[in-house]
Parts: sequence; structure tokens; C-alpha cells
Amino acid sequence: MVTDTWDLDGKVLAVRKVRDVSAEEISGVLDKLTGKVEQRPPVFSSIKYKGKPSYKFARKGLDIDLKSRIVNIHDLELISLDKDLLIIKINCSSGTYIRSLAHEIGNRLGCGASVKGLKRVKIGNIGLKDSINVGQFLKSNLKRSDLSTVPHMVSIERLLENNPDLHIKDEYRNQIINGHRINNEMIMSVKTGEEDLPGEGILIKIKDSKENTIAVHEILSGINISGVKDKKINLTKSIVIF
Repeated sequence: MVTDTWDLDGKVLAVRKVRDVSAEEISGVLDKLTGKVEQRPPVFSSIKYKGKPSYKFARKGLDIDLKSRIVNIHDLELISLDKDLLIIKINCSSGTYIRSLAHEIGNRLGCGASVKGLKRVKIGNIGLKDSINVGQFLKSNLKRSDLSTVPHMVSIERLLENNPDLHIKDEYRNQIINGHRINNEMIMSVKTGEEDLPGEGILIKIKDSKENTIAVHEILSGINISGVKDKKINLTKSIVIF
């Protein structure tokens, strides 16, 4: 089944009979989608298009063309195959759309596919074992002192320990802790392992020259910081201030 949202909540666009397909053939498709791959986000998503979430255009039936981007699929494992239902375990980078992945798998198998269910079991070093449900959380009376003793109380430092760092020049420190956005001229260095800033929507730790985390920002654009002509372009927006 193919839908406009690439999951079962969307409008059905096509239903095709699934031919006999082997686990070996599916695993071959998964192997080809492992590594750094180009992925087109679903139009029914919060990706910005002309300054607005793309789903607002999609809900009006407007045809929009979202730019593809490179994501890193570390591992794809076929857990089970039952007639037309695949269960797949995925280890991927932030910014990966599972609906896009399912859509592409269906295309390569020639029958189409949509996401039926999705469970996130781990992000960074935080897993389901560290979690509680919403009902339990609402009944709890948690304090800051519980950070060191309660498994599901997670500090921002631990939560974002694998996220990239952006070091700003100390002369702009006060601006940052007052909630200012960051532009190119404020940046001293970026520790990402990549030449470019991380992709749009990624959270990044803002640090001063003494390695103090002073804020958490969300990336507004994956602009190459060495190639920005307009030094005043806002690259981030403030999420948390310390």
C-alpha cells in the first residue's frame, strides 16, 4: 500500500499485490540502503518550505519539491517477514525519516510500502529501560536532586553528550545567555567531525572558550560556516539557556 503520507494515516494512492519475495532479496535491498544515502523527506513533515512546515502545503494538496539530503543508515536488519509485513531494526543518524526509508524499500521491491508502526527503542545512550510512561510521570514528584538516583531523570549534558558542539567567541557570551540567535561572526569553532554545520533541526551545544555549556540551540540551516558571505545570517535559535 502506498499513501500520500507514507504511513497508514494517509490517503491511499495505490494498492498492489505483493509477489513472492524472499528474505534474501529484502536483505539485498536493505544492504544497498545502508551507509550514507540520499533521502527525500516526506512532504507531510515539519521540514521548512518557503518558511513554513511542508505539511501545511501538503494538506492543501499543493505539489512541493523538498530537497533531498544525506543521512547515515548505520545498520538495517530484517527481523521478520510475514506475507506483506516486514519488521526491520534500524540504527540511523538524527534527521533520518523512517517513512522515507519504508517508501524507498517498497519502490525497490516493486510493490510499494508504508509504515504501519514505529517504536524508538534508543536515542544516543538513552533507551526504553530508562523510561516511564506519561501517566507515571504525571503522578511523580521529581526534584533536581533526583538526577543522580532516578534512571529516567536525565540531565541535558547526558542527553546531548553525542550532539555536536559549537564554540562561540567570549565577547558574545552575554548575548547567547540572553537568548540571542547565533550568526557566523559569533562562531569560534564547530566540533562535528564534518565540514558543514549539522542539518536543520539538530540540537547543538553552545560552549564558551572554557568549555562551559551555556545554551542549547536548534540548527536553522546546514550552511557551510566557512562559505557564508553574509555574516549576519542566523544559523541557530535558542532552545535552553544555562
